[in-house]
Amino acid sequence: MIPEEFSSAATRLCTACGMCCDGTMFQIVRMQPGEVPAELGKLGLKIRCRGGEYYMEQPCSALREKRCTVYEQRPVRCRLFNCQQLGRLERGETTEAETMKMIFETRALVERVRGLIEQSGLREDGQALVERYERVASTPVNQALEPELVAVREELDEVMRKLKLRLNREFRLPPNSH
Repeated sequence: MIPEEFSSAATRLCTACGMCCDGTMFQIVRMQPGEVPAELGKLGLKIRCRGGEYYMEQPCSALREKRCTVYEQRPVRCRLFNCQQLGRLERGETTEAETMKMIFETRALVERVRGLIEQSGLREDGQALVERYERVASTPVNQALEPELVAVREELDEVMRKLKLRLNREFRLPPNSH
């Protein structure tokens, strides 16, 4: 794919997706050497420090309607990240239409997980999707008193399992590839 064509397609796909920034794929983004956490914090990014290591919490506070509001000043890891779908497109292994279909199908799974989390009693609270799911999954349910909640939890577990598998197979980069 010609670089200009890829860049235009990547922009269309990324602004349809946003899962690398909205807390679906990642919980945190580690800061890189040379980055100034205070400067990134001034941009409104949620920068935290644990064990002397700085990271940005997800979902990213600079994401608005699947667009980065600090695109030119975004962290290094954000600049360097291309999901598996973009890599496949760039190598000519898939088309933009096939990638868009994969994004829409995956976003539908994300929305189903979010809906089931809310049905389980946890409202949107600005945390990454996995953190919200784990909070719901760790809360006991009384099968005798809450049979409908048991069914919701079972469906949530199944849909979350499918989503994690899809994200790992189709979007996240394999360990040690970045």
